[in-house]
Amino acid sequence: MLVACNDTGKWNGIAFSKASENVKIKTSELKEVPADSYVPEEDLFFDVSVDMDFMYPKETGDSVACSTINRYLITQLLNQPDGATQQEAIDGYIQKKQAEFKAEEYMVTCYDHVTGDATYGRKGIINYTFAEDFFGGGAHPVQNVIVRRFRATTGEPVGLWDVFVDSCSTSLKNLLTERLMDQMNVKTLEDLKEIGFLDMVDMFIPENFWMEADTLTFFFNQYEIAPYAMGQTSLSFSYDELKPYMK
Repeated sequence: MLVACNDTGKWNGIAFSKASENVKIKTSELKEVPADSYVPEEDLFFDVSVDMDFMYPKETGDSVACSTINRYLITQLLNQPDGATQQEAIDGYIQKKQAEFKAEEYMVTCYDHVTGDATYGRKGIINYTFAEDFFGGGAHPVQNVIVRRFRATTGEPVGLWDVFVDSCSTSLKNLLTERLMDQMNVKTLEDLKEIGFLDMVDMFIPENFWMEADTLTFFFNQYEIAPYAMGQTSLSFSYDELKPYMK
């Protein structure tokens, strides 16, 4: 009876498979050197890669759920047309980046490496982490991470306010601030500001969070709540801690 009544078949019905592409071209082959510009002696490169998990059904799985998630990945994360295949979407993303690079004046090594990793999380949830590592000149490279969640049974995206009650916003922000203080080993908001956190911005509830088996982890990118030098920030909670705020 236990086997018959659980949703193990549906839960195990989606598998992940990588689709990848990489283009690396000498900068000089893409564009002319601007007049009077300095170009280092070593070769400069335009280097773009995409390496992403896409969904496919196992024997017990639902192809509709896989298609729904894949469509989201293509249209919302790669910003490619609805109806594009996985390979068409990846190629389109790379071509767009190449066109943007050719339109710029600078002659530098530019790289844009995109990864997409799917993992099973809390029962019935697939977590998806989309990370872009980019450098196009300037003081330093930048990494931006987008975290999304999908129902394994339907492919439906799970948003912030699908998980949390609307009225909890202030309380949850306070909880995030308290956890950040604990993590940084400080006692007050002013102490946090002194070390670089929440100095120019207020705490907010990010759309980036993973729903794992035993914990829910909120993620903040560089610059969101602290300067670049402070890096990225993750704040984890047990579901018991979050229970008063969850639907």
